[in-house]
Amino acid sequence: MRRSLTFRVILAICCVATFGRPGLLAAQDATPVASPAASIDAGVHGTLRPYMDLSVDPRRDFYHYAIGSWQDRTEIPPDEASYRIDTMLQDRTREQLIGLLDRLAESDEVPVGSDEWKAIQLFAQSKDVRTRNEQGITPIDSELEAIDAIASLDDLYAFVQKAFLTSYAYGFYGISGSPDLTDSSMYAAWYSGPTLGLPNRDYYWDDTVGTEAVRDAYRTMNATLLGYAGYDAAQATVAAEQVYDFEKRLAEPILSPEDFNDPQNYYHPRPVADLIAANPKFDWPAFLEMIGVPDLKTVVVTEEDYLASIDDILASTDLATIKDYLKLQVLQGTASSLTEEMGQTTFDFYGTFLNGVEERRPIAERALADVNDALGFAVGKLYVDEYFPPEAKAAIEELVQHLIAATGTRIENLSWMSAETKETALAKLDAMGVKVGYPDKWQTYEAVNIEESLAATMLSASLAESNRQLARIGKPVDRGEWSMLPQEINAYYDPTNNEIVFPAGILQAPFYDFQADLAYNYGDIGAVIGHEITHGFDQSGSQFDAEGNLNNWWSDEDHAKFEALTDKIVTQYDAIEVLPGTFVNGDLTIGENIADMGGLQIAHDALHQALEESGDPGLIEGMTQEERFFVSWALGWAEKARPEAIETQVQTDEHSPYSVRAVQPARNMDSFFTAFDIKPGDPMYLPPEERVVIW
Repeated sequence: MRRSLTFRVILAICCVATFGRPGLLAAQDATPVASPAASIDAGVHGTLRPYMDLSVDPRRDFYHYAIGSWQDRTEIPPDEASYRIDTMLQDRTREQLIGLLDRLAESDEVPVGSDEWKAIQLFAQSKDVRTRNEQGITPIDSELEAIDAIASLDDLYAFVQKAFLTSYAYGFYGISGSPDLTDSSMYAAWYSGPTLGLPNRDYYWDDTVGTEAVRDAYRTMNATLLGYAGYDAAQATVAAEQVYDFEKRLAEPILSPEDFNDPQNYYHPRPVADLIAANPKFDWPAFLEMIGVPDLKTVVVTEEDYLASIDDILASTDLATIKDYLKLQVLQGTASSLTEEMGQTTFDFYGTFLNGVEERRPIAERALADVNDALGFAVGKLYVDEYFPPEAKAAIEELVQHLIAATGTRIENLSWMSAETKETALAKLDAMGVKVGYPDKWQTYEAVNIEESLAATMLSASLAESNRQLARIGKPVDRGEWSMLPQEINAYYDPTNNEIVFPAGILQAPFYDFQADLAYNYGDIGAVIGHEITHGFDQSGSQFDAEGNLNNWWSDEDHAKFEALTDKIVTQYDAIEVLPGTFVNGDLTIGENIADMGGLQIAHDALHQALEESGDPGLIEGMTQEERFFVSWALGWAEKARPEAIETQVQTDEHSPYSVRAVQPARNMDSFFTAFDIKPGDPMYLPPEERVVIW
């Protein structure tokens, strides 16, 4: 699918590094499958003991103590890179949705032509492997022929202009509509950089990240894909090598993953004249008129160095190589929608080589992922109508307010923040919006058509979303819009809206159970809520004011103190070895690590306030509320993962591995050591002088 440019700070509870990225493993191959041995009866409210291994001393290995029994009886399915607690919820939700779509397909409940009807038709189309195999690559023949017809740079630029609104070939750059960071009430035009087949820039230029084995496997995949398009083996091998070299040149001037922790690195408003000057052969005025913004004056450039380099890169590259690059954009973007053989080819690299996944998911599950990708809110409406009770929504809204209050108290008591900055921080906290469950107004899909092939239908959905974003440039921001589907097991903070969002999917056990005890809920979903709140005040969120505008409201002294604390966190996490010789990247993960630590601190405070109001229930499953709080937190990060998946995550993901998230934030809290009597000399012990508290 084509990349859309949307800047969000999202907590990846279900951390799939490849989800939604062009040229990477298609979403339909990224959703987990069930591991029945790992399941726990969802009808038992607030249970923790079945997950725990009580033979393990929590002072030695808290992670295995908290989730060891679950981990020991859980096997990673052959079509998954890892299996997690949130995978269990995804299993449950996926089964519910597949059942709904199957049932509705056999009924006449859904009006023909409605969004829900389209979802049912797409589900059936995606499952129809026989038709897709028979069609072969004919659904993309016209796109490949159009690329073949390019005979000059002028032809190339003309093709790229048209392809942006008609093709899977994304080209080299594009324009999308997202909120302006200095006027968050309006949608701005954003200029994005290149589409790359490897996960990020470092895979091309950093030999500690992108090993030659990865690059060889990538080139092999591309050669195989070109073979499906009619290239003989020798031609395909040479072309794949040349495309890799071209992508490496495209990658050189773009930002590294760590750079996106700071909006100042990517927010660069520039007059349209700068685009014309940097790339004069591309007819920007005609392009802007084509996408509906002929009078556009300013564009936010995310990749300044890339903008300055792209014209020379294209002019000095053989046209045949550029055409092969465009063909591979089409082939990578459609492989999983065409034949099973082509889908297997991309899966072998993105699924198996990069993540260690042994086999693809069953076809019904891949089909559901296609529907979620193309018509996700239509499916979400079906989901919440059937499975999200009003009681859960009301209870979580009350819990969120407790967490916000606890955050305010912690801000008031901060020793490192000045009184003036505290006042502004508290005003931002008071203005923070909360969305729970599902949108008040549902996104609709009138522009999506069910076509003669799955690839064409998926392209229709992709272009409809691209056009929807383009149409909003220069218009007021829709504050009611959601950036996540209701059925997702996830949550996020949006800095330009200054809001936290919790879809219905995450609001189920074991993350949240409105019938469970306080420690169970505050330790898991409460800390997740706290995590999202703190994103409004981390090294990125702190640069946005209460209205969601990029605006420095911290004093220089406050920034200096904050950065000194974050440097300590970077150093602390850099030292954590997750595999032999593989360490957490403290710089890349700093924002999420701060949010984990702050969220757990805030939730702990809120728990004790709630216990004062309602009374301590005493021992539950033999544990105090304090013990249950930390065990519940660790349970939210229960995981078994393949080494390849951990390696890829460390290199590409702004979140630390689950085994780290489950323990390290707690090791920075004095109460953790008291709760489990952890003392100097115990492996879990962290000396007080090494503990860091920001929020």
